[in-house]
This record gives sequence, structure tokens and C-alpha cells, in this order.
Amino acid sequence: MGGRRGGRRGGRGSGAAGGVFGRMAGKAFRAPKGRGRGRGGDPGGRGRSPSGRGRPGQGGRNRDGQDPRADGRPPRGRCKGGDPIDLITGEVLLTHTDAELPGVLPLVLERTHISSYRDGLLFGRSWASTLDQRLELDARGVHFLAADGTILTYPQALLPNVRFVPVEGPQWPLVLTVDGGYALTDPQRGWTFHFPAPGEEHGWSTLPLTAVTDRAGNRIEFLYEEQTLTEVRHSGGYRIAVDTREIPETGRRVESLRLLTAETDGTGTAGETTLVRFGYDENGLLSEVVNSSGRPLRLTYDDEARLTGWTGRDGFWYRYEYDDEGRAVRGIGKDGFLSVTLAHDPGNRTTVLTDSLGRATTYRYNERLQIVAVTDPSGATVRTEWDRYDRLLSRTDPLGGTTRYGWSEHGDLTEMVRPDGGRILVTYNEHHLPIEVSEPGDRIWRYGYDGAGNIVQVTDPAGTTTRQTYDERGNLTGVTDALGNTTRVESNPAGLPVRVTDPLGNTTRVELGPLGRPVAVTDPLGGVTRYGWTPEGRPAWRTLQDGTTERWTYDAEARPVEHTDPMGQVFRTEYGAFGAVVAETAPDGTRHTYVHDTELRLSTVTNPHGLTWHYTYDAVGNLSSETDFNGRTLSYSYDGARRLISRTNGAGETTLYSRDALGQVLEQRVGDRVTASFTYNPAGELLTAVNPDAEVRFERDPLGRVLAEVCNGRTLSTRYDAVGRPVLRRTPSGAESAWSYDAAGRPEALRTGGQVTTFTRDAAGREVQRQIGAGTVLTQQYDAAHRLLAQTLWGTDATQHAAPLQHRGYGYRADGHLRGISDRLAGDRGLDLDAQGRVTAVHAAGWTERYAYDPAGNLVQAGLPQRSVEDREYSGTLIRRAGHVRYEHDGQGRLVQKQDGGLNWRYHWDAADRLIGVEAPGGDRWRYTYDALGRRIGKYRLSPDGSSSVERVDFTWDGAVLAEELHTRWNGGAWTAAATSWNYEPDTHRPLTQVRRAPLREAPQQWIDQLFQGIVADLTGTPAELVGADGAVEAVPRGTLWGAQAGPVPPGGGCPLRFPGQYHDVETGLNYNYQRYYDPATGRYQTADPLGLTPSPDPHAYVANPLAMIDPLGLEEGHTVLFGQRRVGPNFSSQGLFQGRPIADVADDLRAGRMSPNDVPVNVFRHSSGLLVAENNRSLTALSMAGMQPTNIRVMDRVPQHVLDRLNETPVSGPPRLPSTRVAITPSQSDDTVLREVRIAPPPSAGCEGGS
Repeated sequence: MGGRRGGRRGGRGSGAAGGVFGRMAGKAFRAPKGRGRGRGGDPGGRGRSPSGRGRPGQGGRNRDGQDPRADGRPPRGRCKGGDPIDLITGEVLLTHTDAELPGVLPLVLERTHISSYRDGLLFGRSWASTLDQRLELDARGVHFLAADGTILTYPQALLPNVRFVPVEGPQWPLVLTVDGGYALTDPQRGWTFHFPAPGEEHGWSTLPLTAVTDRAGNRIEFLYEEQTLTEVRHSGGYRIAVDTREIPETGRRVESLRLLTAETDGTGTAGETTLVRFGYDENGLLSEVVNSSGRPLRLTYDDEARLTGWTGRDGFWYRYEYDDEGRAVRGIGKDGFLSVTLAHDPGNRTTVLTDSLGRATTYRYNERLQIVAVTDPSGATVRTEWDRYDRLLSRTDPLGGTTRYGWSEHGDLTEMVRPDGGRILVTYNEHHLPIEVSEPGDRIWRYGYDGAGNIVQVTDPAGTTTRQTYDERGNLTGVTDALGNTTRVESNPAGLPVRVTDPLGNTTRVELGPLGRPVAVTDPLGGVTRYGWTPEGRPAWRTLQDGTTERWTYDAEARPVEHTDPMGQVFRTEYGAFGAVVAETAPDGTRHTYVHDTELRLSTVTNPHGLTWHYTYDAVGNLSSETDFNGRTLSYSYDGARRLISRTNGAGETTLYSRDALGQVLEQRVGDRVTASFTYNPAGELLTAVNPDAEVRFERDPLGRVLAEVCNGRTLSTRYDAVGRPVLRRTPSGAESAWSYDAAGRPEALRTGGQVTTFTRDAAGREVQRQIGAGTVLTQQYDAAHRLLAQTLWGTDATQHAAPLQHRGYGYRADGHLRGISDRLAGDRGLDLDAQGRVTAVHAAGWTERYAYDPAGNLVQAGLPQRSVEDREYSGTLIRRAGHVRYEHDGQGRLVQKQDGGLNWRYHWDAADRLIGVEAPGGDRWRYTYDALGRRIGKYRLSPDGSSSVERVDFTWDGAVLAEELHTRWNGGAWTAAATSWNYEPDTHRPLTQVRRAPLREAPQQWIDQLFQGIVADLTGTPAELVGADGAVEAVPRGTLWGAQAGPVPPGGGCPLRFPGQYHDVETGLNYNYQRYYDPATGRYQTADPLGLTPSPDPHAYVANPLAMIDPLGLEEGHTVLFGQRRVGPNFSSQGLFQGRPIADVADDLRAGRMSPNDVPVNVFRHSSGLLVAENNRSLTALSMAGMQPTNIRVMDRVPQHVLDRLNETPVSGPPRLPSTRVAITPSQSDDTVLREVRIAPPPSAGCEGGS
């Protein structure tokens, strides 16, 4: 019946031919008086706005001369510049969200101003909105006016239940229903928009939106009284009152939006919250938007209803100027921020944008108003091809690399061909949902759905399947993993979980407030955490189970300006243009300030000492150089595709990078030497990494997980269970570690070294008992805030009341910082702390440490046991003297010499800041080697003539944790060897076991276990005791606050592991910290952080409080993973674990305890600096919004091109480069409106970790 399968399409100009339209086309559709008619022509031609819309006038619904092509272009897909301006048409675009309430079908009320738009009603004629959505019927057809200003034109739908698609724009089908109304469907989201039949109740030619439904029947209704919208009502219980008033000669306008709530005080009286209020000028145009601060955002217009400027609630303003054709030609920001000029040349279909710094970018477009080429200020050009529906067909970068895309007739992406020829193929079902995704390397993912479009099963390339169930409203009710373990979920009517029961039966309960946010969360043990929220949905306060409360306050733009911790200490943040942070002040008054250029790129950072760090950028915005607090300058250069190709450090050493078609690094060079080379499989995953010291090869399973890593012939192999958890690991010496897990996925037992370690957890998942070997038990207790209170070691079963072998207790102050430790073996310690949580004194019997800090946080005075107080001197961030010990650094800020009286150490480094040699007092010389991934794989004590080694240690890595060392030395005329292997709590740096092994005398190639020791770690994960299989307890020698051990090495050899991620080198006194070397004597690193100021304000410092924070990678102050892109959309993608859910919803689930951080896996890749950078940034955003850090980290060995491309994205706000500690949430990649800025959560107090 319907012609083409996707629905009927009308010709551009088809008129009413009969039926109801023919009979009504006379009087019903005449243009009202005063309504102008546009004239034909190209964009910018006479009688027409530059967009192709009708010329601005009083407005009109007669669409003769209108251009469906121009009207059907959604703002989110346009190319924008300035704040923001459509670079083709010159239209000014501005989008605001007035209400956003979470649910399976979220309730979102938004508005969009388009300077050429004249069909607005409730907010003025140049504003489209959710509340204005409607169908208009005229002799030319049916027109859908969307919330974003898009207008879709359909032919007259004369036959019921026949799908018609629009002439231009998104191909959303429209159906005339049997009752005479209309249903319009967004096939990608599965939402249907409902409109009534023409008639007296709603009108004959204008049909307002009456409802939106999803496939599961969730519903948003728009209620009217006498054709006036009065309320928006959600089937989940949300109700928003729409208050309107009549403005003379202009019509009815929305005055306020109020959230209506059920009774709140037990009296039966309903409550309400005003979400936003609006004001209008004399022409009925929206002129004020007032949020909960009571302060307005002000808007001004010209005589043709075009936006001429806005003034924010913080006083910042932006203005627009237009030419005679109605095109914006200038955007002017206060103090020049984001100012632009635009030179439009419609005859040549070209626009030139000149930014606030005078740099010009040229945009070329085709007759369909699609960008086909962008030439940046450096002359590099990106070329694109599109189909008629604005779907990208190809993108060719300046180097000629082309990515191609294929689409179905319904608008589903079916194919992507990468520049290297790799193909991704997607097959869809009739609901436009992917059922099969084929990736390079013959990896196929399969998906199954129920009738409502909910995903019910996912089968991965390894053939394992995860299943999900839903209720009749599409609410998730259960998730069953590939092993059959099921998590049960109960939801409220909006689809938000209110009860989550894990496979073991432990239940977390959530009470939700009127905004859909949690107001109380009860954990499985009955502990309650309570939350307060602002009307904008920002956290206002949080009260933990122990009664401590922290609070947040916001400025008029809803940006956090104060955070008051449970101690009452206030951390303050100040903002400048477009929300850029300009100052941060700690409770003690120390202050960092930030200066941005007019393109919002960070240009200068000033620390509390007045030292400055400067950044400069090239013509296209790439960071070209930075000069740090010490005067060291780093320089960078890029290829035409904005990929890093060289880096020159402060010592003048230059590293060159060559890349393949996907942007993956193939080779690194320093001078004429190849320092690293890499190869990849068809899926783009790392296969080999080779440098002069090592060849590393990877073997992988169908999911890309590493089955074997072979380094110089030494193999570490791993097996996984059906859900991807490691179950068996074998080291090069043959040491095996076998893991088993409970139904909730938590470690249950570890078998290694001939012993079994078992773990018992309470309902909240905290480890409460650990059986180490046959007869030693570790018990742990926690306080109401889930902080570790006590650890006790028992020689027999704890229930038999035997005397403890060891007991350690912890005391905290209100903000969670440790203030005291009682320790049966090491003695009690009391701690003094300053306002920033730094330790200023350690008090113990016969032991006192005292510390003083300068405003920048440098340790300037240290008083240690049995030593006089020593002063410390710095030059910038480089330590020059500590007592009588002196230090020298090179131009790169690396330690090159240490003098302690008559004792001298000399240090040698490569261009990657890796220590390669040390000359120690007494003549010993050591050499250090690394693999191409930057991990240290060997150290060698050289013979006196340097021609050979007399002692060596080979290291084997399991990802980023040290798995084994093989120690070989020349002893008494023969070589002796010993191996030590370690196991850690999964996905952490907290060690659990240490096993020493030795080769058989008669068969040296075979190794046997000699000594098993369980490791009991303190709050941070630093080893505190070693527990033998026989129950013998060996205390690790006491160390100072910063990790320097004072006691001798135990007879058994002790444990070389120190702070998490650190390994102690006896020969230097330094701790190798994965990417850098840490000196526990000074509490500082020997080289600068490779990411500069991004992780910490002092690039040479360790964490501020080593009893509360950790830095396991030696790269940053507690930040494990950084953002790998500058902006993310507000929702997760339609594929993957969270399937289109709002990021804020997932963050709420995390805060509420309905999910744990382990439920939100973060895929990461290793940056050239060594840092871990997020690939799935929305997951990291959700965790950061919840104030959490990732615990389920999956390291990718291959970095896809599109992920690398993100590292060069144009700034939105905040730091100038990526990786970054913050990310902006924006409506789309092409819309710079910052809905919210999210920062990495600060490092948690170790007492909140619940670790051992």
C-alpha cells in the first residue's frame, strides 16, 4: 500500500488533491493578516532568510516559498562557531534545558532560539520548545514543528495507518491514525509523538502535542484547558505545572514551571518547587530566565526578533551583530572572549570565521547546506561527503586518510570502513536496533530484544551471553551473567531502581525525591545515607551513616563555588568567562589562579608562591610549548591531522613519533635511534612492542584479553572465566595463582604457593575475615561510615578466643582523615593535621616526627627520630637541599647528583625520563632496562670494568602491577637464582601474598615453592605484616610518614613492596613507582610528572597525605584515570552496558548504592606519558559525578583512531589539553553549550576504602 518500504514521500510542492484536505483547503488555511510570504532562492537570496526560511516578519504559518531542506536541518547537526553561530547560514542558535527528570522515558523540557525562526508560541516567536511542539496542516501538507526548531514537512496523509516520511530532514515516519489523529515516530529512540484529530477541542489546522510514549508504554502527557497548556504529566508520577499569562498583542506566554509533588508534611497538603521563571519584553519575546538563585539570565533582540545578546547571571555577556541579509557577522564576548567575525560568501558557498586571536578558518559547503571542506589556519583541510539526509558518507583527514560510512534507507548506520580498510558492519531489526555487530578481526557481537525494544541478551565474540529481564513498563528487573548469577531490581513507576538485590540476596534500598534523585539510601546492613538537592538537580548536602555532613553551594549559574567538608572547612572555586575556573582557594587560604586566553585556553597558572606556568598554542590550538615553574620548556609539534609527531624536553632531547593510518604509534625515535616499535592485529590491538631492551609479544582471546604476555622469552599466562575475571595465572618461574569468586563476583579464594587464602564478606561487601593458610585468621571491623576500624590477626580460629598475634586500630577525624593508629607490634601513633589534611606531626613512644609546609605545599622542614630538625630548600619545585644533603638537577628537572657529605650518587636518564644508570658511593654501578611500554624489566649491577653484570633482577608485569622478580647473582663462584611472586586484590595495587621460589638443584629449569607469606596491608595498601603458612608473623619495619624505613631488613628478606605501586631499590634508596622514582627520604619524585599540572599542582610531589592517599602509577595524586575527551553528550550511547541512559541517572545509582564503582567498567589506554586515559569517557563522567573513582579498569593495548582524535578536540572550557581532570557535558559534539562541567573525583580518604 505504501509505495516504498520506508513510507511514502510527497513531492516538494504537492498540494491537496482531495479528501478532507481538499475540502478544508479553502478558508481553513488562508494566511492570517499581516503574515508575510517568503520568496524562492538560494540561502541568502532576496525575500528569504539566510537559512532558507521565510524572511523574518510578524510570523506566519502559510509556508509557500518555505524550503523544507533548510527547515529540516536539526541544530545539533550543524557546523557552529562562536557562541554559537551556524557557519553556513549565519543563524544564531541557543539551547536551554528548563527541566530534566530521570526515567526510562526521561521528562525533558527544553527551548531553542534560532535567529531566523518565527514559529514560536509560548516563549516568543523566535523560540522553539518542547511545549510548542505541534503539527500544522495546510494545503501543502503536514508540518511537524519540533522542540529544536526543526520543521519536517510531510505530504497529506490521506490513508490511515500508512507511513509517510518527510520531504527532507530526519526520516521520522508520520501516520494518520484511525481516529483521525496523528502519530509521529522517532525510530532510533523508539519514541512516538501523539497529536489529536482536527476538531473544536484542539483546533482544526494546528494540532498540539498531547503525548509522547515509548515502546514499553511509558507516557508523558500534555494537558490543556481551553486550548491552553496547563500541565505536563509523566506516567512515572512527575507533574510539572505550566503557568501562562496573556501578553497584549503577542499572545500567551509561559510564566513559570513548577514541579508538583505529593504531600510532604503528613497533612495532605501537596508541595511544589518552582523550577524556573520567565520574563518577556514588550514584544512578547523571552527576556529573562530566572533559576533558583533568583537572578535572571537576560536576553535582548532586534526589531526582527533576532537575539542580539545575552547577559549571564554572573554578569558575563555576549553580543551578536547581523548584516542586511539577517546573517550574524560578529559575535562579541565581554573582554573579547570567544569573539568571532564571519565573512559570508554564498555565491562561492564559503564562510570564513576569524576567532578572537585573529586566526581564520574557511568552511566550504554545497547546495544542500552541508560542510564539504574545512581549512584550518595552518592550511590543513578536512573533507566530508554527505547524503541528502545529512548523514556522513566519508571523512578525509588532511593526510588523506578516509573513513567511510554506510546507511540504511531508515537512517541506521550499517557500515564503517576505517582508513586502514578495517570494516565494522551492523545489522538491525525492524525496530532499528542493532542485532549483530561485526568488528575487524572476525569479532561478532549479537543482541536480542523483547517486543518493547529492551535488550534481553548480549552474546560476546567468545560466545558467552548476558541476559536481562524487564517488567511490562520496560523497567529492568534482573541481570543474569554468563555464569547464571542474577541481580534483581525493583523500580518505581518512572523506571528508577529503588531496590537492588545482588545474587547473594543482599538488598540496597533507595528512597527517591521529587526530582528523581535519591534522598535516602539504605545499605544491606541498614546504614542510611541521606542527600539534599537543589532545584537544578545539583547535590546540596550529604549526610553519611555516622552523621557527618558535607555541603555544596553554587553561584547563580549553578556552578559549585563552595564545598564545606564535615570538619566545616571550606574549599572555594571562582569562575570567569564561560565558566572557566580562575581561582581555587583551600581552607587555609592558599590560592591557585588561572588565566585563559580569549579562546578559553589556559595560558598561565600561578601557584601560592607566585611561580607561573605558561602555555602557548599553535595556529590551530594545539599546545606548542609549556614553560613550567622551574623555567623548563617543553615543545610539541603535530602533523596535519593534529596528531603529536614530536616532543622536545627541557634537556633538548627530541622524540619523534610515526603513526599508521589509524593514528597508532608505529615507531618512536630519538635522534637516529629507534627507541620503540609496535605492531597491531586487525582489531587494532597491540601484538608486539619492541625496543633495544625487550621484545614483548601478546596472545589474545576472541575478546582481545591477554592470554599470554611474553617478554624476552619469559611468559606470563592468564585464563579467564565466562565473565572475564582472571581465574588462573602462571608466572615465568611457574608460580600459579588460582582465583574463585562468589555469585556476586567478589573474590572468594586464592590458591597459590601451596596455600589457600579465603575471604569472607558481610552483606555490604566489606571483607570481615581472611583465612591465611591453615591456621591464621585476619578479622576486620568497620565504623558506620564503612571506614576500617580494626585489623586483628589470630593464630587460630577467632571464635576460640585465642590471644591475638597482632592488633591494629584506626581513629578518624570528621572528614575521614586518619588521626591515630594503635598497633600492638609497632606501637601507637598519634597524628596532628593541618586544615588541608596534611600531617604536621607523628607522636609515638620514643618516636616523634614533625613537618612544616610552605603555601605551595612543599615540605620545608622535617624533624625525624634520632635526627635534628632539617630545613629544606627549593628552586621552584626542585629540591636543592635537605639538611646537609644536596641535590642537582638537569634542564629537564631530573635528579642527576646527590651529595651526602662525602658520599655521591650520580643518575643517568633517557629521553623518556627513565632512570638508566646509577653510580653509587663505593663504586657500584647499576643499569636499568625497560620495555617499550615503559615498565622496568631489569636492573643490573655491573662488574668493575662495566663489561658484564654480577647481579641482575628481571621483572615480570601483570598489566600495571609487578607479578614476579627473578634475582640472579654471582655468589661464591656460581650463579644463584631466586624468584618472588606477588598477588593483589583484583583490580587494585593492594598486595595479598608473597611467594618465594627456587630452582631444583638437579633440574634448574624447574622451580619449587620455598616460602609462602600472606600480606596484611594497612589502610593505603602498604604491607604491614607478613604471615607465614605456620602462623609466624613478621612485622615490616616501621617507616617514617613518607615511607623511609628505619629498621633493618628482616632475616627472611622482608618485602620490597612499599606504598602501593612502589618497589624499593636498596642500592639507591629510591622506590620504583611504575613510571617514576620516588625518594622516601624527601617525599618527592626524581622527575617531573609527564602530564605537568593536570594531575597535581606540584609535578614533583607525592600525595599530600600518604596515610590517606595513594599514587600507584607514580603519575598523579590519586587520580587513576583521566578524561580522554573534552566533552561528552548527556546520555550514554545506544549500545553497551547503559544503552542510552542519562549519565546523571547512572551517577545517581552510584551515589545511591544501587550500583558500585565495579559495576561501571572504564576502558583505558596508556597515554604516551604513561598515564591511563579513559576511552569510554561517559562511564568516567558518571563515576566522577558520583564523587567516585573507577575500580573496574580495563586496559586497552590498542588505541583506535577516533579515540586519539579526541585528544585534539577544540576546548570547551577548563584545561588546555588532554588528558584532563575535567570534562564538559554538551548537547552534542557541535554544540558548545556547557550543560555541566564534571571533574575527576578527589582522592578518597584511605579509611573509606574498607581495605586491609
